[in-house]
Amino acid sequence: MTPLTRIARFISFLNRFLESKPGKKIMEAAVKRCDKCGDYRIKVALDYLYGDREEACRGCRLLAKSIKVMVEKGAKRLGVEEEKLRECLALDSYRRGVTVTIQGIAKYGVRKPFVPSAPYLVVWDVTGLCNLRCKHCYSNAGKPAPGELDTEDALRVIERLSEWCVPGLAFSGGEPLMRDDFFELAEASSDEGMFTALATNGTLIDRETAERLEAAGVEYVEISVDGARPETHDGFRGVEGAWEKAVEGVRNCAETDMMTVIAFTVHKGNYRELPEVLDMAEELGADGVAVFNFIPTGKGRFARELDLTPEQREEVLKILVEAALERDIMVYSTAPQMARVSLQLMERGETEGVAYGTHFYAGDVSGFASLIEFMGGCGAGRFLMAIEPDGSVQPCVFMPVKVGNVLEDDLEELWENEVMWACRDRDALRGPCGACEFRYVCGGCRARAYAIEGDVRGSDPGCLHAVELTSSSPGGR
Repeated sequence: MTPLTRIARFISFLNRFLESKPGKKIMEAAVKRCDKCGDYRIKVALDYLYGDREEACRGCRLLAKSIKVMVEKGAKRLGVEEEKLRECLALDSYRRGVTVTIQGIAKYGVRKPFVPSAPYLVVWDVTGLCNLRCKHCYSNAGKPAPGELDTEDALRVIERLSEWCVPGLAFSGGEPLMRDDFFELAEASSDEGMFTALATNGTLIDRETAERLEAAGVEYVEISVDGARPETHDGFRGVEGAWEKAVEGVRNCAETDMMTVIAFTVHKGNYRELPEVLDMAEELGADGVAVFNFIPTGKGRFARELDLTPEQREEVLKILVEAALERDIMVYSTAPQMARVSLQLMERGETEGVAYGTHFYAGDVSGFASLIEFMGGCGAGRFLMAIEPDGSVQPCVFMPVKVGNVLEDDLEELWENEVMWACRDRDALRGPCGACEFRYVCGGCRARAYAIEGDVRGSDPGCLHAVELTSSSPGGR
């Protein structure tokens, strides 16, 4: 059973279980904090049962009994051995994920798409410093960003995210490894129990640095490689020799136990090299390839000619679906249309399974296509949240819409911000995306809609299906 299938089944199981007597006890306690134990009651109970918490108040211990019943029944429903589930729950990041999932059901119900009580992943641009000059850079990186947080404030950010029960934190930039205190921040994130990730251009990762990353608790490294040949990558990244260093960075990280993924920003100048990049990832020992949309924001506003046509994007997505189903590595994309393309290919009999790709999982979810409606589509402001170098909060790193500040505002209130809800509500989408039958599994990229149409609820004009809907509607031609 795939990880996504387990999550989808888990949500389905929780929805029914939480209506039972022990389930109602869990629901009542899900969003409450325990003053005696200093955390959300449900997190205290999970830590007491499966983590390293040795003491808990009477109320949290009683709640732990109800959770134990849930885990025992859930193991059967998920089709996994209880011992295996216990092994997962021994990981703090997993317990955090369970906590915000249950809290999401308690707060918002089982929505389409699902909304947890806190983002599963926060992407934090910790600096504007960068040693490359990328044509598409969303953050206009190069020099330190105005108001970059110092070490003391950065550690406070990590503490606040941990208190909010965020499961995962990804450091990005700029080039995060150019920040002098990066390893201190990464270690602090890992020590808090969050799944700790790094998005980097890879040029600074020699063997020693890769080992330091692993020792600091980094579990996932995403290295940008935007072509199968040096001239393609270096021309896009603005520095000669960058490709060789990035590829060496992939090789060095792949030799550790960190999950190592190649990040490929697809555009008109490199999309035909995608199959070769997939081959290269396998040859280097990488665990996967993440294909990113080109989004005309930041420096990308001045390189719109690089954006794929809808037809070219459709071609890329078909390649990705086939690769996700057939290759041994993970293959996924930030383009939410990947799920839609996969469903259509299966309906036409061109594939034998459904490939679903997001920031979190890539693979075959055959037999559970309908459950993708709960998990699928753009994760901006729903599964993801972004933090700028000065602490400003956005729904996504590619969407420069500030909703508050991570150090100054209540995080739960920021999560309830109207901009966040605008990103989540598929029934409020406008144009072709709002009329699309795939809006729950896809919904279009909200960052592209904002960058091109200036509207978070607008349509993603890079989607071939959206173009077809427009041309077939009354007055569409």
